Amino acid sequence: MNNHIKTDTLTIKEINKMAIPLIFNSVIGMLIGLIDTAMIGRISLDAFGAVGLISTTINSITGVLGAIAIAFNIAGAKNKGEGNTKGLIDNFLSGILTSLIIGLSIWFILLGFGNRLLQMIFGLEDVILQESISYMNLFGITICLNMMLFMFSSLFKIINTTKYLFIGNITATITNVILNYILIFGKLGFEPMAVRGAGIASVISLVLNIVIYISIIYIKKLLIVNDILSIDKMIKNGVILLKNSLALMGQEILESTILVICINAILSRIGVLELSIYTLLSSIVSIVLMPMYSYASTALTLVSKNYGQKQYGRLLLIPKYSLKLAMIFCISLSAILIIFKVNVVTLITNDYNLISYSLQYFMIALCSCLFNIPNNIYKYSLQGIGDDKWVLLNSAVINVIGIGFIWFLSIALEMGIYGVYIGITFNYIILSFSNNYRFNHRIVLYSEKSI
Repeated sequence: MNNHIKTDTLTIKEINKMAIPLIFNSVIGMLIGLIDTAMIGRISLDAFGAVGLISTTINSITGVLGAIAIAFNIAGAKNKGEGNTKGLIDNFLSGILTSLIIGLSIWFILLGFGNRLLQMIFGLEDVILQESISYMNLFGITICLNMMLFMFSSLFKIINTTKYLFIGNITATITNVILNYILIFGKLGFEPMAVRGAGIASVISLVLNIVIYISIIYIKKLLIVNDILSIDKMIKNGVILLKNSLALMGQEILESTILVICINAILSRIGVLELSIYTLLSSIVSIVLMPMYSYASTALTLVSKNYGQKQYGRLLLIPKYSLKLAMIFCISLSAILIIFKVNVVTLITNDYNLISYSLQYFMIALCSCLFNIPNNIYKYSLQGIGDDKWVLLNSAVINVIGIGFIWFLSIALEMGIYGVYIGITFNYIILSFSNNYRFNHRIVLYSEKSI
């Protein structure tokens, strides 16, 4: 009994040690993002629209390509669990080189064809086109920089030193705010650079973040590289990482692009007000779910590491406690937001109708998102044991059925936005159940084979 309690306590401590700094990173990133948006919003409407369009598009591309870092996270954590330090280093360096090659290639494409792409895809012209090009030419390189930062983030998680992520992130983001203020508005002798200043500030802060991480690794001797692979072998390893990340990329595209587009299409047919309500509440829900992503990412790393060590007993505990801890944080955040819901909504918009109707759907939006927590925890855990292809297929099938169910409730039965949230809730419940069952079933099979 005492050994069982000791094991549980150690597991919880290990999870929190990795996850809590990640939560702080998310909170800081959100606050800095709000400050950046406020600064850009004081330039002009064209500038605000241009920066919003380019940043969301670039960040979406970066999010999909970030799957390469997740593939490294899985492989590297398994290397760590097996005691294969050389394999971990080789995979990390190969991932960095792959990030450089892919990120720079996309940036060069944007520099060469960005003007035409913005006109063809988004139909931009005149002032907003010029503002968008000016920002994109600078901000485009952040694809490469963020891909590298994802690799460093995965490395720090693997070696269980996420506190250094907090140090690097807080330093870089504060620098970004200061530089934004100086360069956008022309302070301390600089000429006002508007959107160009915002782009320069973003690039400098991300480069600083990378420099900080490299310095920490060197000073603390977290990773000692004795023998570096040849470029050919690094590219070969990078291709393997890229191949292993394809299912993960598909998952990101499915959930962050296709699913979002389908739900927005349904909402737009209900009405513009309903679409605006859902968009507003989604931004609030994203605050609640920040701890979920931190604990899900932690679960992926620890599951991969223990999978490499063949510690099948602990594999069942990691998602179990990650889920409990994530639920505690997310429910606590939900309670705070419910108490201050009027203040939260009015902080985002001053439209009376939007505020009034959004408050009616506030509770169901928060309750719905909580069912997404077990889905994500067990989805990431399955990816940690290399079951990413099953996760993609399962998600695709359930989400297609879910979209049909959402349409039936909201359009055919005329339940409106209530139908959307009820449909989303059932979708999350089915995904949670299937992912939980699959993970536990796979671990039991592994345990039986190891006996």
